Amino acid sequence: MRRYYKAPYNHDGSKKVFNMGFHPTFLFIFPSGWLISLPFNFVIDSAVLLLGFKIFGKEKVWHNWKKSIVKSWIFGYIADLIATFLLFLFEYLSGVILNTSVMAYTVTRPIPCICTVISVLFAGVLIYVFNAKIALKKTELDDKAKKKVALLMAVLTMPYFFLVPIRF
Repeated sequence: MRRYYKAPYNHDGSKKVFNMGFHPTFLFIFPSGWLISLPFNFVIDSAVLLLGFKIFGKEKVWHNWKKSIVKSWIFGYIADLIATFLLFLFEYLSGVILNTSVMAYTVTRPIPCICTVISVLFAGVLIYVFNAKIALKKTELDDKAKKKVALLMAVLTMPYFFLVPIRF
């Protein structure tokens, strides 16, 4: 027999309302949030790329940025979306199997915390791979510098907001 996730209720029987904030679910519930999220991610990705090129590339910083920013930004967003779907899968499975919520208890319960950290790290791995193999391919960096910039991008642009619970 299947167990389905039951919506949490207050003591008076009314449903609880969760604070969505800028959690991944925010972008799906409020599509206009993309208008804020896309330029914000572009600015963050640009800053991290410029920092990485300045530290590891040392030469032709703007030239390398122009050749890689659009791909890095798009593939970073794709990595975040894939990780978001993984987080939603964990949310569904935890509701069916454990009768709990991953996104509501990201830091207070062990299994939701592990699932959320796995989603964040998965996004980081995807960001690294996409940047190292695709986005930084046409830059004038050597392979070692490309890997370092890709790692910097992965570490600094992982979706850490996944760790913010939707329930406060």
